[in-house]
Amino acid sequence: MILVTIRLLTAIALIVISGVVVVQGWGIVRFFLASTNIVSAEKRARIADSWRATSGITSTALNDELADETNRSDIIAPYHRRDLLSALLSIEPLSSMDWLSLSKAELMTHQPMEDVFGSLELSMLTGPNEGYVMAERGIYGVSLWQRLAPDLKRRVAADLAVDEYPDILKIRAFISTQPEQVQNEVREALITSGLSPAEVERRMGP
Repeated sequence: MILVTIRLLTAIALIVISGVVVVQGWGIVRFFLASTNIVSAEKRARIADSWRATSGITSTALNDELADETNRSDIIAPYHRRDLLSALLSIEPLSSMDWLSLSKAELMTHQPMEDVFGSLELSMLTGPNEGYVMAERGIYGVSLWQRLAPDLKRRVAADLAVDEYPDILKIRAFISTQPEQVQNEVREALITSGLSPAEVERRMGP
Protein backbone atom coordinates (compact mmCIF):
# COMPACT_ATOMS: atom_id res chain seq x y z
CA MET A 1 0.00 0.00 0.00
CA ILE A 2 2.81 2.36 0.93
CA LEU A 3 4.60 1.51 -2.35
CA VAL A 4 1.46 2.27 -4.37
CA THR A 5 1.05 5.60 -2.57
CA ILE A 6 4.66 6.56 -3.26
CA ARG A 7 4.27 5.71 -6.95
CA LEU A 8 1.06 7.72 -7.14
CA LEU A 9 2.65 10.77 -5.50
CA THR A 10 5.67 10.45 -7.79
CA ALA A 11 3.43 10.34 -10.85
CA ILE A 12 1.51 13.40 -9.66
CA ALA A 13 4.77 15.26 -9.03
CA LEU A 14 6.07 14.44 -12.51
CA ILE A 15 2.82 15.61 -14.09
CA VAL A 16 2.97 18.90 -12.17
CA ILE A 17 6.65 19.46 -13.05
CA SER A 18 5.98 18.70 -16.71
CA GLY A 19 3.08 21.11 -16.72
CA VAL A 20 5.22 23.89 -15.27
CA VAL A 21 7.95 23.28 -17.85
CA VAL A 22 5.43 23.40 -20.69
CA VAL A 23 3.93 26.63 -19.39
CA GLN A 24 7.36 28.23 -19.02
CA GLY A 25 8.38 27.06 -22.46
CA TRP A 26 5.24 28.53 -24.00
CA GLY A 27 5.88 31.74 -22.11
CA ILE A 28 9.35 32.00 -23.63
CA VAL A 29 7.90 31.46 -27.10
CA ARG A 30 5.28 34.12 -26.47
CA PHE A 31 7.93 36.57 -25.27
CA PHE A 32 10.00 35.87 -28.39
CA LEU A 33 6.98 36.63 -30.52
CA ALA A 34 6.39 39.79 -28.52
CA SER A 35 9.92 40.95 -29.33
CA THR A 36 9.47 40.51 -33.07
CA ASN A 37 7.03 41.73 -35.66
CA ILE A 38 5.34 38.33 -36.03
CA VAL A 39 2.38 39.48 -33.97
CA SER A 40 0.63 42.84 -33.89
CA ALA A 41 1.60 45.65 -31.50
CA GLU A 42 -1.64 45.15 -29.58
CA LYS A 43 -0.90 41.47 -29.05
CA ARG A 44 2.71 42.24 -28.09
CA ALA A 45 1.42 44.58 -25.40
CA ARG A 46 -0.90 41.90 -24.00
CA ILE A 47 1.88 39.31 -24.05
CA ALA A 48 4.29 41.67 -22.30
CA ASP A 49 1.75 42.15 -19.51
CA SER A 50 2.06 38.46 -18.61
CA TRP A 51 5.75 38.98 -17.78
CA ARG A 52 5.33 41.78 -15.25
CA ALA A 53 6.65 39.64 -12.39
CA THR A 54 10.08 39.09 -14.02
CA SER A 55 12.05 42.36 -13.91
CA GLY A 56 14.68 41.66 -16.57
CA ILE A 57 12.20 40.35 -19.11
CA THR A 58 9.70 43.05 -18.17
CA SER A 59 12.17 45.88 -18.75
CA THR A 60 13.09 44.44 -22.15
CA ALA A 61 9.42 44.13 -23.11
CA LEU A 62 8.71 47.68 -21.93
CA ASN A 63 11.66 49.07 -23.88
CA ASP A 64 10.45 47.24 -26.98
CA GLU A 65 6.99 48.67 -26.54
CA LEU A 66 8.41 52.16 -26.00
CA ALA A 67 10.20 51.86 -29.31
CA ASP A 68 6.99 50.80 -31.08
CA GLU A 69 4.61 53.74 -31.05
CA THR A 70 3.75 53.49 -34.74
CA ASN A 71 0.22 52.18 -34.28
CA ARG A 72 -0.93 54.79 -31.79
CA SER A 73 -2.55 58.12 -32.48
CA ASP A 74 -0.78 61.37 -31.63
CA ILE A 75 -3.25 61.89 -28.80
CA ILE A 76 -2.88 58.45 -27.19
CA ALA A 77 0.87 58.01 -27.66
CA PRO A 78 2.09 60.49 -24.98
CA TYR A 79 -0.20 58.98 -22.32
CA HIS A 80 0.84 55.46 -23.26
CA ARG A 81 4.51 56.48 -23.26
CA ARG A 82 4.14 58.05 -19.82
CA ASP A 83 2.62 54.85 -18.42
CA LEU A 84 5.35 52.70 -19.98
CA LEU A 85 8.12 54.93 -18.63
CA SER A 86 6.58 54.87 -15.15
CA ALA A 87 6.47 51.07 -15.26
CA LEU A 88 10.03 50.86 -16.57
CA LEU A 89 11.38 53.21 -13.90
CA SER A 90 9.73 51.14 -11.18
CA ILE A 91 12.10 48.37 -12.31
CA GLU A 92 15.15 50.43 -13.34
CA PRO A 93 15.02 53.61 -11.24
CA LEU A 94 18.59 54.70 -12.00
CA SER A 95 18.05 55.56 -15.67
CA SER A 96 18.57 59.32 -15.96
CA MET A 97 17.44 59.34 -19.60
CA ASP A 98 14.18 57.60 -18.74
CA TRP A 99 13.50 60.09 -15.93
CA LEU A 100 14.05 62.91 -18.42
CA SER A 101 11.73 61.20 -20.92
CA LEU A 102 9.11 60.77 -18.20
CA SER A 103 9.30 64.48 -17.35
CA LYS A 104 8.69 65.32 -21.00
CA ALA A 105 5.79 62.86 -21.20
CA GLU A 106 4.26 64.34 -18.05
CA LEU A 107 4.52 67.82 -19.53
CA MET A 108 2.87 66.68 -22.77
CA THR A 109 0.02 65.00 -20.88
CA HIS A 110 -0.63 68.06 -18.71
CA GLN A 111 0.42 66.52 -15.40
CA PRO A 112 1.04 68.79 -12.39
CA MET A 113 4.24 70.79 -12.83
CA GLU A 114 5.53 69.44 -9.52
CA ASP A 115 5.54 65.99 -11.16
CA VAL A 116 7.27 67.36 -14.26
CA PHE A 117 9.96 69.04 -12.15
CA GLY A 118 10.22 66.03 -9.83
CA SER A 119 11.08 63.70 -12.71
CA LEU A 120 13.55 66.26 -14.07
CA GLU A 121 15.26 66.45 -10.68
CA LEU A 122 15.47 62.65 -10.49
CA SER A 123 17.17 62.65 -13.90
CA MET A 124 19.70 65.13 -12.52
CA LEU A 125 20.16 63.05 -9.38
CA THR A 126 20.68 59.73 -11.17
CA GLY A 127 22.90 61.10 -13.95
CA PRO A 128 24.50 64.40 -12.91
CA ASN A 129 27.59 63.94 -15.11
CA GLU A 130 26.32 61.71 -17.92
CA GLY A 131 27.34 63.65 -21.02
CA TYR A 132 24.92 61.85 -23.33
CA VAL A 133 21.94 63.18 -21.38
CA MET A 134 23.22 66.51 -20.02
CA ALA A 135 22.84 68.53 -23.23
CA GLU A 136 19.34 67.22 -23.90
CA ARG A 137 18.37 67.84 -20.27
CA GLY A 138 19.86 71.34 -20.40
CA ILE A 139 17.93 72.24 -23.55
CA TYR A 140 14.73 70.87 -22.01
CA GLY A 141 15.42 72.86 -18.85
CA VAL A 142 15.83 76.06 -20.85
CA SER A 143 12.45 75.42 -22.50
CA LEU A 144 10.95 75.49 -18.98
CA TRP A 145 13.23 78.25 -17.71
CA GLN A 146 10.61 80.82 -16.77
CA ARG A 147 8.81 78.27 -14.59
CA LEU A 148 11.88 76.83 -12.84
CA ALA A 149 12.79 77.49 -9.23
CA PRO A 150 16.24 79.11 -8.66
CA ASP A 151 17.81 75.82 -7.56
CA LEU A 152 16.64 74.04 -10.71
CA LYS A 153 17.96 76.90 -12.84
CA ARG A 154 21.39 76.44 -11.28
CA ARG A 155 21.27 72.72 -12.03
CA VAL A 156 20.15 73.31 -15.61
CA ALA A 157 23.10 75.68 -16.00
CA ALA A 158 25.39 72.87 -14.85
CA ASP A 159 23.95 70.65 -17.58
CA LEU A 160 24.57 73.38 -20.15
CA ALA A 161 28.27 73.35 -19.25
CA VAL A 162 28.95 70.19 -21.31
CA ASP A 163 32.22 70.06 -23.26
CA GLU A 164 31.23 68.13 -26.39
CA TYR A 165 31.29 70.48 -29.39
CA PRO A 166 28.21 68.99 -31.17
CA ASP A 167 26.24 69.41 -27.94
CA ILE A 168 27.42 73.01 -27.58
CA LEU A 169 26.16 73.76 -31.09
CA LYS A 170 22.75 72.26 -30.27
CA ILE A 171 22.56 74.26 -27.04
CA ARG A 172 23.53 77.50 -28.80
CA ALA A 173 20.98 76.96 -31.58
CA PHE A 174 18.17 76.34 -29.10
CA ILE A 175 18.99 79.19 -26.72
CA SER A 176 19.05 81.60 -29.67
CA THR A 177 15.32 80.90 -30.18
CA GLN A 178 14.41 81.91 -26.63
CA PRO A 179 13.19 85.32 -25.45
CA GLU A 180 15.92 87.85 -24.70
CA GLN A 181 15.14 87.78 -20.99
CA VAL A 182 15.67 84.01 -20.87
CA GLN A 183 18.93 84.32 -22.81
CA ASN A 184 20.22 86.95 -20.39
CA GLU A 185 19.26 84.89 -17.34
CA VAL A 186 20.87 81.75 -18.76
CA ARG A 187 24.03 83.74 -19.50
CA GLU A 188 24.15 84.99 -15.91
CA ALA A 189 23.48 81.47 -14.55
CA LEU A 190 26.35 80.06 -16.61
CA ILE A 191 28.75 82.71 -15.30
CA THR A 192 27.56 82.07 -11.76
CA SER A 193 28.20 78.33 -12.29
CA GLY A 194 31.89 79.11 -12.79
CA LEU A 195 32.22 79.35 -16.57
CA SER A 196 34.37 82.15 -17.90
CA PRO A 197 32.77 84.83 -20.12
CA ALA A 198 34.66 83.30 -23.06
CA GLU A 199 33.16 79.86 -22.36
CA VAL A 200 29.69 81.36 -21.98
CA GLU A 201 30.08 83.10 -25.32
CA ARG A 202 31.19 79.79 -26.84
CA ARG A 203 27.94 78.18 -25.71
CA MET A 204 25.58 81.04 -26.44
CA GLY A 205 27.25 83.15 -29.10
CA PRO A 206 28.10 86.84 -28.79
